[in-house]
Amino acid sequence: MLEKILEKIGLSEKEAKVYLATLELGQDSVQNISKKAGVNRPTTYFIMEKLMDLGLASTLEHGKKTLFVAESPKEILNILDREKQEVETRRNEIKESLNQFLAIYNAKEGKPLVRYFEGVDGLEAMDRYGRESFKKNSEILSIIPIDIVEKQFTDRRQKSLNERVKMGIRARAIYTHEDGPIPESVNKKNLREGIYIPRSSFPLDAAVTIYPEWGIKLYYYDPNKPYGVVIESSELAKNFKLFFELAWLGAKTLKK
Repeated sequence: MLEKILEKIGLSEKEAKVYLATLELGQDSVQNISKKAGVNRPTTYFIMEKLMDLGLASTLEHGKKTLFVAESPKEILNILDREKQEVETRRNEIKESLNQFLAIYNAKEGKPLVRYFEGVDGLEAMDRYGRESFKKNSEILSIIPIDIVEKQFTDRRQKSLNERVKMGIRARAIYTHEDGPIPESVNKKNLREGIYIPRSSFPLDAAVTIYPEWGIKLYYYDPNKPYGVVIESSELAKNFKLFFELAWLGAKTLKK
C-alpha cells in the first residue's frame, strides 16, 4: 500500500522499495538497504542519488563508511507542494503565450480552414464546431434531407436543434421530409422558415449548412459511415449564400 502511495508522487516501484527500506533501517549501508529492498546494489546506488535530489534521503559518514539516511516522510508533502508550484508556473507560462499558440492554430486571413469529421459522434462534434462564433439572432441556411436525418440520427438532430433554438439562431431550410411539409407551427417553434421539396424529385442524401460570414458545413449521410467536412471561410460562405438564395427562389417556384 505504501509503495503505491509513493508511486503516485512519481517514484518508480524500485525507488519506492529503496526509500521504504531506508526508512525502516533508519541509517545503513547501501549493501543492507539493497538487500532489504530486493534491488541490486548498483541500481540502489543510482536510486539513492535520486532520493537525495528529492530531499528524501541524505548521507552520513560513519568512520570509513558512508551510510544513507532516510529523511522524514513529511518531505513527501514538500515534493507535492513543489510539483504544484511547478504546474502553476507552467500554466501561467502557457496562459501568457496562449495568443501566440492561437495565432498558429487559427487560419491565416483569407486562407480557408478545412476539417474532416467521421461517424455519428464525429457529426455531433461537427454540429458544435464553431458554435461559439455564431451570434444570437443570426441566420443559418440549409439544404437538407430532414427525413434521412430523423431516421439515422434522431437524438443528435434534436439535440442540435434544441441548442440552436436556445441560442436564438434562426434558420431557413430547403428540405425533404417523409411526411410531407412540416407544419408551420413546428417551424415557428423551431425558429425555422422552410420550403419542402419532394424526395421523388430530389433524392438528397447529403446536406449543406451555410453560416454567412463564417463558413459552410457539408454532410454526407452514409448509413454505415457518415462523414462531414467543415470549410471555415467567410468568402466561400458569402458565395454559398448566393447559391442558396438562388435555390430558395427556385424552391419557391416549385412550391407554387
